[in-house]
Amino acid sequence: MRASVKNASSIVTLGAAYIEAGRHTVDQARNRLKLALMVNMIAPARIPVYSGLARNFDLLVLHGGTERNRDSWRDLDKTLSNARVRRIWGWQIRKAKKVGGRIFDYQFIHLSPGLLWHLLWSRPDAVVTIEMGLRTVLALSYGTLFRKPVWVWWGGTRHSERTIGLARRILRHLVSRWARHWISYGETSTEYLLTLGIPRHRILQIQNAVDERRFCSDPEPEFRIHPRPVLLHVGQFIPRKGIDLLLKAAAVLQNDGEQFSLLLVGSGPDKLTMERLVKDLHLKEVHFYPSQAPEKMPSVYRSADVLIFPTLEDVWGLVANEAVLCGLSVLCSKYAGCAEELFAPNSTFDPNNLEEFVAKLRKAVAGRLPKPEPSRLKTTAEIVDLLVRAIEDSVHSQTGRLVPAQSETSK
Repeated sequence: MRASVKNASSIVTLGAAYIEAGRHTVDQARNRLKLALMVNMIAPARIPVYSGLARNFDLLVLHGGTERNRDSWRDLDKTLSNARVRRIWGWQIRKAKKVGGRIFDYQFIHLSPGLLWHLLWSRPDAVVTIEMGLRTVLALSYGTLFRKPVWVWWGGTRHSERTIGLARRILRHLVSRWARHWISYGETSTEYLLTLGIPRHRILQIQNAVDERRFCSDPEPEFRIHPRPVLLHVGQFIPRKGIDLLLKAAAVLQNDGEQFSLLLVGSGPDKLTMERLVKDLHLKEVHFYPSQAPEKMPSVYRSADVLIFPTLEDVWGLVANEAVLCGLSVLCSKYAGCAEELFAPNSTFDPNNLEEFVAKLRKAVAGRLPKPEPSRLKTTAEIVDLLVRAIEDSVHSQTGRLVPAQSETSK
């Protein structure tokens, strides 16, 4: 673990140097390109990237407000002190996503018609929009009208998009032929974009990232749990996360005489159901804790030995990034977008296959999973640099406007 902390510290050192190199005077800031970033809501993991964009551009962040199931994400707009942040008038519609006839997850559809007014008022040189719905149609309308580049930032995978309806398929067909610039979460989301007929050369492939600085220290564990090893799960208690499958696989191992503890950290509507399942399966040493504040998460990870991520659908899976930075081995579902990009085959599995799940979980308990590889993670600094260069180039190519000489990427 100490070696992993050193790796994380090296990543943070590079990021700090990058941040320092990007400081501008007020006069230089006045000459920067204007960038509008359109999102459903501001997620804590994205703040370092957004802050990096704000150091390079005159950044306007337009969002639809915090969704009802994200109470711990409130007031995050105040942390973006170097950007202008506006909540857009509109509505949030909660929709139950069903798979196999049962509720799998809840999704929130943001309808924000006020976005177009803000674009017309601020007249950005480029727009980044995160989804493929009404917000992106409005952004593309603005880009077409004023000849400004529009980047569509996309995270869905072939697996996560397998159940979309006809209306969304038609809308994505339209957007995929309208938009010229794309940003993908990683290889799995790039693969999905390719199925829509989007040429690979139009796709800037990055990764989902977390703030490496938060994980560079070696704090005391938040929880003292025995017996070891401690198998950790972090996430919402909803069917999509596959927690019931983890408990069933763990029960098989305990019935075989294996000794270990389970640490389940999170909140959600299925928590009581999972507590009852623990009793029905006669599981021992299962510890439930509510969602923890972001600053506590390094201590939470250092309370455990392995992260178990049995998700049935995630477009990426940032808990995997965090665990790797904290030196934990990870057993990752193949249905997580990050699985193939971050982990070797010995560390991935199909949670729907109980026999395979039990076999891989047995290796986790025995300490025979591969060690984490922080080198597979892109740093925030690398991601910001890729985004800045691509956006600047697109503005120059489409409008002929020269990039200011004092931008970070020219230093």
